[in-house]
Amino acid sequence: MASQIKPAPQSPGIPEISRDEVRRRLHDSSLTIVDVLPASSYVEAHIPGAINLPLEDVRDRAQDLLPKFNAEIAVYCGQFT
Repeated sequence: MASQIKPAPQSPGIPEISRDEVRRRLHDSSLTIVDVLPASSYVEAHIPGAINLPLEDVRDRAQDLLPKFNAEIAVYCGQFT
């Protein structure tokens, strides 16, 4: 199944983090992991410790849910296997 998952194109100026690095850093408090899928998908399955911030809510809720803007944040929007 993992071979069917294609990474999103990287945005200029935004660093990319690999799945392996996210796995290694699951308990690293300096990394905030954000799931931008709908709440129903988050409830079904998510990375342990990830914050659910559905894409449509980012504008209204990001400031309340996320740490400082200069914090390290990993965002995902697909199945993590």
